[in-house]
Amino acid sequence: MEVFYPSCNFARISPQAAKRMRQQMKAQMEVAGCCLRDPRVLEEGDVGLYLCQSCREHVHGGSTESLWPWLLRQGDFEWPSYEGLSVVIQDCWRDRDHPEVHEAVREALDRLGVAWAEPEDARERATFCGTRHVEPRTERQRELMADHPDPYVRKMPEEVQAELMAERVRELEAAAPDGAPFLALTYCNACTLGLKLGGAPVVHLGELVMGTRERSRREA
Repeated sequence: MEVFYPSCNFARISPQAAKRMRQQMKAQMEVAGCCLRDPRVLEEGDVGLYLCQSCREHVHGGSTESLWPWLLRQGDFEWPSYEGLSVVIQDCWRDRDHPEVHEAVREALDRLGVAWAEPEDARERATFCGTRHVEPRTERQRELMADHPDPYVRKMPEEVQAELMAERVRELEAAAPDGAPFLALTYCNACTLGLKLGGAPVVHLGELVMGTRERSRREA
């Protein structure tokens, strides 16, 4: 049996995409409630499909699988087309040990017709999880974090959080192809919030997959 964990945080960040995703998944399998409150314990052989890395940590029993590789195996799924769109991928620090997620994200972008680039610290080298975790890479980041050794960003003063996030945005901008409008691609809610705090234009992969993302003139 498969059970989908839909992510309360994704519903807050991208309500239209979350609603459409929940409807589509409900037609195929059972949909859980909030991962923090849903009391179910999956049996051996059951799979909890997750969209959010936090949900992955709170599935009880069974095994877990990211939504993205599962979706790639569905032969009847209709992938929207975003031909001409270009993104820079923000890989999540919490997925650094999940190469199956890295590969599925990129294959999903290929199926969507989205051109993608990645920064130096991509995939298993990821150092960033938005407002949750930052491993300093630049001199300015090290200066900002000198008085805040706990990398849990939300515990830091708001002005420090904002500058740390802006530093990360500059790293991603530097990875964008020459001449392409900069747009960050996330598949983590904390990464999404962090990059937005840093001033980046951001799209979550779930918005593209569900076809709810409207392209702005800046991205066209």
